[in-house]
Parts: sequence; structure tokens; C-alpha cells
Amino acid sequence: MTSIASLKTLPLEVGEPASFGGLTLVPLYNTEEPQLEYLGLDEGSARGLVVTEISEAGSVGTLFVSNPLDLNVLLYEGEELVGAKQNRILDRPVLVPAQSKVPVPVTCVERGRWDYRSEQFAPAPRAAYPSLRRAGREGGQGAAWADVSAKSARMMVSSPTDASEEMYVKRASSLESYLAKLPRQNGQCGSIVCIAGKVVCLDFVSRSDVYAGLYAKFLRGYALDAVEHAVDVPVPSEYIERLLNRLDRAERVSASLVGMGSASLLTSSRFAGTELRLGDELVALTVFPTTA
Repeated sequence: MTSIASLKTLPLEVGEPASFGGLTLVPLYNTEEPQLEYLGLDEGSARGLVVTEISEAGSVGTLFVSNPLDLNVLLYEGEELVGAKQNRILDRPVLVPAQSKVPVPVTCVERGRWDYRSEQFAPAPRAAYPSLRRAGREGGQGAAWADVSAKSARMMVSSPTDASEEMYVKRASSLESYLAKLPRQNGQCGSIVCIAGKVVCLDFVSRSDVYAGLYAKFLRGYALDAVEHAVDVPVPSEYIERLLNRLDRAERVSASLVGMGSASLLTSSRFAGTELRLGDELVALTVFPTTA
């Protein structure tokens, strides 16, 4: 692992990059021992966390999370929830407090359905691919729908409800090959994700055990973008170092928050990000470039 010694606010250490099929992952490790105890969405749901529509009528942009557990649960940006009236992805990282009920912001990824398939949502075994997450972040619901439609057309995939899910189903064999070739590293807490030599996003959570539950679903999302650009291009280590130092120095603007902690938007001419902290502890960080 390589430590970026000048970092002041980000407890990040990078590992050796690994590449396959146009996708390069640079592992991220936490240089600080996490103090906050929390679960991820999958484990929380298995123990009793419940996600439903905000009401019987529903609202495209909001879901309702009930956490009866004695532990906080982290919902990470881009995770997909399936069922209820239509499939959604989470808009931002949300730390749901123990024994609480909170509304959470989401984006629809199934435009052609608005009828109940189940009362509750279930976590999907995939996360949104980076270009979809970026489209929703920059352009809202309409941009997300347009991205799903355009990518489905490029991949020659058709869904009766315009669900992004169908692309993962049709390309399942290819996506699983990425999982086989790019295993999670012991202690890994995140990744800098590069496709065809360009950084497309950064994902990080403070706990490696929680990241272990996120890794496969996010890798399927990364791979769904990579299969369209399956050319391996080296990513210079000095480029990664510059990126992390820019992130460290980026202006942070307080953002509205759902759940626990404090949220900040990272702003720069080169990237945009969301940082979730509880006290001095960095809990989650997600970053996207602002230029192609």
C-alpha cells in the first residue's frame, strides 16, 4: 500500500491497482481505526430493517426506512432496491440511526412500472453503474431515465418496464467474470474506479466489513460500464496521487442531511463529491468527475 503523506482530512491509503476488461480498480484502505459501529443495507435488511414506499400512493423520489435494530445502518449511494411500485437507487449515503424511521431520497430506474409487486423493497445484488449514478446526480430523474434508455439501446437490451435490471440480467455472465478476476482485497474499504484509463468514480466507507458486503454489487455496476470500453489502459500512480490531494484540498459546503452525522459537498472544477462524517470520523465518501 502507498500512503499519501500530505493528506490532512482524508484517512486514505491506496493499494496496488488491478485491471481486467477495461476496468481498473485502485483499492482504498482506511488509515484510521473506525470507531462507529454500523451495518450495511444487506445485513441490516436480513436482521429486520424495512424499506417501503413513503405512503400507499407512493412518491417516485422518496422511500421510507424503518430501522428497529440496536445498530445504525449505512445506506450507500447507488445501491438498488427492488419491488414495491418500481425499482429505485439511493441518491446519497444515509446513516440510519438505530431504532428510527426516516425518509430517504431515491431515483427511479424502472420508468415503465407504477404498481405494487411487493409491500417491501429488497436489496438488489447490484448497484447502479457509474454513468447512471453520475447522470442522476447532475441531471436528476429525467437524466437518469434517459441514461438507462440510451445504454439499454446501445447494449441491445429491452425491458417491458424500462428497468435497468434487465441489462445486468442479459450481461450476467460477463459481469461475473469481472468478479472472478478482480477479488476484494483483505481490509479494503473502497476503490478508485477507472475505465479505459479514466477515473469514473471513487467509493469509500470506513468499515472494511461493511465494504465487503458492498463490493460485489458495486463491481457489477462498474463492470456494466466497462464492458462498453473493454480496453485496458494503465493509470499512472502520480495521477491517483494528484486526485487524492485535490480531494483533500477541495472546498466543502454543508449539505442537507437525512439521518445521522454531517454531510458536505466537495466542489472543484474537476469533480463533485459527497462526504458523510460523524464527528471527526469519515464514514462514507463518493466522488465523480465533472468532465468527460
